[in-house]
Amino acid sequence: MYKSFIIIYFLFSAFSVSSQQSRLLEKYRQMAVSYNHDLKAADKNISASIELEKSAKADLKPKLSGNTNFQYTGNPLQLTLDLPSMENPMTFEGKNLKYGASLTLLQPVYTGGRILETIRMAKHQQAMATHQEELFRSAVCYQTDMQYWNTVARAEIVEVSTEYRNSIASLARTIRERVEVGLVDPQDQLMAEVKLNEADYQLLQAKSNLETGLMALNSLIGIELHTATEIDSVIPPVVIPDEIKQSDVSDRPELKIAYDQIRIAESSLKLADSKYKPQLYIGIDGSYSSPGYDLRSDLDPNYAVYAKLSVPLFEWGKRKNEKRASSHRIGMAQDNLNQVTDNVNLEVQTARVSLSQALERVSLTGSSLEKARENEQKALERYAEGKVSVVEVIEAQTYRQNSQLNYVQAKVSAQGHYSELIKALNRY
Repeated sequence: MYKSFIIIYFLFSAFSVSSQQSRLLEKYRQMAVSYNHDLKAADKNISASIELEKSAKADLKPKLSGNTNFQYTGNPLQLTLDLPSMENPMTFEGKNLKYGASLTLLQPVYTGGRILETIRMAKHQQAMATHQEELFRSAVCYQTDMQYWNTVARAEIVEVSTEYRNSIASLARTIRERVEVGLVDPQDQLMAEVKLNEADYQLLQAKSNLETGLMALNSLIGIELHTATEIDSVIPPVVIPDEIKQSDVSDRPELKIAYDQIRIAESSLKLADSKYKPQLYIGIDGSYSSPGYDLRSDLDPNYAVYAKLSVPLFEWGKRKNEKRASSHRIGMAQDNLNQVTDNVNLEVQTARVSLSQALERVSLTGSSLEKARENEQKALERYAEGKVSVVEVIEAQTYRQNSQLNYVQAKVSAQGHYSELIKALNRY
């Protein structure tokens, strides 16, 4: 009857709409996300990509630059004109000292799409940085899940070991009382005491494992290692919400990153092609320098308005080669997308199958545990009646302990596979 109840219970749980997540686990996920150093670096990477986008947009605006110069020439140029109409030759002589300052205002008019594509490239890189942060966040939540449930499992194992130790101690005490009145062989007492020592050792080992598990959890969530962190007393059954059962894999950050890489490769192609298109700039230069007008030594203002057009004519096939190389990179990015898609689909389907099998193992081990408890109780009763030996009682207690351990391992495995499914579906 118990087995039927277990099966019905877990089948119901598998199709329930409520979530099995622990309140404490949700809290520790947030703490781990806030503390994780990779995520902090990813946030800084996003901030850097935002600044790069602003920098790219600044190229659309006019650029103002300033220059100063100072030059002393030991032998300045001289020009002498001897014309027939002039009685004496006319001599023009340059100045030894040249100095001044100028301002240049330059506005790009057409750059072959380079500036606009640089802005798009910055946006794609910002999107990829955001998706990488999302990928890190999912990994941190999954790591927290695994560490938390393993720690809860270790706490359950401590309880199992304590219960086993107490049952062996009770049996040893009963045997000792019977030995004292001559009802059983003293060898039974020695056998029970050996088992009690083994149970004490197992309990010490379980407590040590729990302590190291708590330290690992504390390290993950960013608190002092020896803090007595609160955890659930038992591992709850897995309950799969409808939104998880109906989810697809289109929202995975790995897929988004693969699409970003394609867009970046396409922008790289357009940027490479823009170098071989006409470039048109207009500018204004304003200066205040000496020598001034008519080679005067005083500082004089001046200005110039100009347009500059640059047209590449012949590059020995360089444009074609760079375009082919960029096309190959786009193809590589598309191949990477296909591979990531296959891996993601496999990961999701594997997680679903693994979770289904884990739920079946929980049902089976739960049924076995109930039978083991019943078998232990009957063995104790028959021993009290003198119908079985102490060996059979100890075997029954050991079988019950193993069934408890298997049940705990099955539950933590189910929680782990459920976390794998959440991660595979990007539902953190």
